[in-house]
Amino acid sequence: MKMEKYILKFSEIGINDINKAGGKNASLGEMYNNFGPHGIRVPNGFAITTTAYKDFIEYNHLSFALNELMQLLDKKDFTNLTEIGSKARKLLLDAKFPLDLQTEISNAYSFLCENKELAVAVRSSATAEDLANASFAGQHDSLLNIKGTVYYLCNNGQNR
Repeated sequence: MKMEKYILKFSEIGINDINKAGGKNASLGEMYNNFGPHGIRVPNGFAITTTAYKDFIEYNHLSFALNELMQLLDKKDFTNLTEIGSKARKLLLDAKFPLDLQTEISNAYSFLCENKELAVAVRSSATAEDLANASFAGQHDSLLNIKGTVYYLCNNGQNR
């Protein structure tokens, strides 16, 4: 089953897809595709693409507000990092998922779990997280034992 533009299954991802799926997902896809045929079990999964992120930002008209906040950030001493980060986080958490993105995530989860409600991990996978000059692994949320998409999407990504 081919997923739509917002989703890439691990079987569709390789190390050259960092720009579409993030470093962690590209590595997982690479392992899934190369180790699986040799009997090494790598859990299956899917990535929500950078296209989904960009469309989410556009759908919620967040580009200008986020760019304005980043201009206000003290990039020398980071004295206002907490304040700017809180404001940016609020903008993102108050935003809504477009219906087509909700549908694709839900369909990908159902396909992955064979229409059962199984627990999965939801992890970040940035496109620049493991570069030689920029590493921020572990700085983003990892949500474990998430079951279903309705709860997750209705709470707009909040594990409340």
